[in-house]
Amino acid sequence: MTETETIIETGENSAKPRISTIDDRKKQSKIELAVVNILCLLIFMAFGYIAVMSFFQTSIIDPAAFLEEKIIFAADSILLNVLFTVLFIVLLFWLKRFCGFFSRVNMKLMEAALAVWTVVLGAIWIFSVTSRPAADSLNLFEAATKAANNDFSPLFNNTDFYQADYFSGHSYFNFYPFQLGFVLFSEIIYRIFGTDSSMPVQVLNVLCLASAYFALAKITRLLFKKKSVEFIAIIMLAACLQPIMMCTFVYGNVIGISCGIWASLFLIKYFQTNRWTLLIPSGLLLTLSVVIKYNCLLFLAAFVIMLILHAVREKKWQSIAFALAVCVTCIGVTPLIIKSYEARANTTIESGISQTMYLDLGLQESPMAPGWYTTIAVEDYEDGNYDTEAGNQIASMHISQRMNVFSTNLNYAFEFFSKKILSQWNEPSYECIWVSQVKGHEYNPNGFANDIYNGNTGQLLQLHFNFYMQVVFLLFALGVYMMFIHRKSNVETVLLPLVVLGAFGYHVLFEAKSQYSATYIPLLLPTAAFALNTILFADYTKLKGLVAKINAKSVKATAESEAEEIADNEAETEAEAEDNPPVTDE
Repeated sequence: MTETETIIETGENSAKPRISTIDDRKKQSKIELAVVNILCLLIFMAFGYIAVMSFFQTSIIDPAAFLEEKIIFAADSILLNVLFTVLFIVLLFWLKRFCGFFSRVNMKLMEAALAVWTVVLGAIWIFSVTSRPAADSLNLFEAATKAANNDFSPLFNNTDFYQADYFSGHSYFNFYPFQLGFVLFSEIIYRIFGTDSSMPVQVLNVLCLASAYFALAKITRLLFKKKSVEFIAIIMLAACLQPIMMCTFVYGNVIGISCGIWASLFLIKYFQTNRWTLLIPSGLLLTLSVVIKYNCLLFLAAFVIMLILHAVREKKWQSIAFALAVCVTCIGVTPLIIKSYEARANTTIESGISQTMYLDLGLQESPMAPGWYTTIAVEDYEDGNYDTEAGNQIASMHISQRMNVFSTNLNYAFEFFSKKILSQWNEPSYECIWVSQVKGHEYNPNGFANDIYNGNTGQLLQLHFNFYMQVVFLLFALGVYMMFIHRKSNVETVLLPLVVLGAFGYHVLFEAKSQYSATYIPLLLPTAAFALNTILFADYTKLKGLVAKINAKSVKATAESEAEEIADNEAETEAEAEDNPPVTDE
């Protein structure tokens, strides 16, 4: 640790003993070391590619097809992006001189300020736009508010509900029964706060996101044990505005990811202390996250992998038992919720669209961008006469056809998946403004909201999003690499990056949208903060030595050149004297 970094590390809690972690207690097992480093390599390759491409191009929603959600790929000025990045790094090194001031900042106050900042910004935004649900979120809103009044008509076919014609009169939940988890959660909220508006869930989005940011700050301190890293992470979280603006979206994304982050905090504490009681809140929060947003099974997959590695290394078989328990609860609770609604409504809900049909959707072209939404999964299900097995057979046939196309035209396959990846991760707004702009509003958006939608403030935000994500992707990829070379890659530090890798891999294959990536962006920030801290506070001994050698050689070369020049001048003077002897009087 350098002298400058030591200054940063002083402050509150500096006298307290550090929590013992994997690296402090014992060496990693060979299995853990191999697995986490392979994962680091995959993460580095995936997000290194995005980081590099973000300097060359940006994916944006086509203004000419804004409502259609069409993505276009705009070329960037690589020289301008590099220049801004270099200037940003120079500015940070200049600010480092004030580290003595920053070291006196109370981190608990910083964490609290981050939460308050998030709540204030989120509240201003959701009440400025007063967005109404639309599309899938409107189906869920209708079902939850009606269920809160003991009306279960949305569960029946041939009833009046939003987009009934699109589903040929069949209940929305016969296509997407897993959505009933969020319906149950929302029903409870609307029973408490009323059914007139979706604002209670939007407010809850804001509060949950603020708590998630707070938890990520705590996670950063637990992982890297440096006040300076947490300080940087808090600043980066405060600047991460896309998830805040996504809080208008009445869906399970924000709340589900927030529960997953808190579950991760308790699991990391368990890895550090082996206190099995920490597994209880971790398991409950993880289960709740899956209930609210079924894609949070990505957290479950990451948890299971890391728990197995922890059990092998520590011989703590309670980790295996916990992994099995959360698999049962996370996978089993949604079918129970579906059964409960069937019993309450006295009806039967079909098994719905399967992951095989979603895979078929994700491999197809779309008017929006490759792999984005089309009706193909719905058509597979309808063509199978609303039978999941029959629909799977149709989808499998389509998948085989697409795989043949990819295998016989590798250039097309590369272009398809490259555009699919960049349309999701390199669309720096992640539709956080679009998702409310294209919907109805309880009241006309105020001047602030309109300026973001159509004014200068919105343009400044887009510039911020673009540059911010370039820096985050670059730092995240570097952070993964630095964890590897500094031997800090372990079940703790790789847990959240593994969740993000799971999201990356899932949406490479299945349905894609940039808004799906928005809530995963904060998970990049602890690792990105570690990279930036390492860059700022490295001693650069080798670099300084190399510069010193270059300077020494330069000085030596200059001295030799000057000596040669003096010698040449003296030789020329002597030659002139011989050629022109002095004239004397005889």
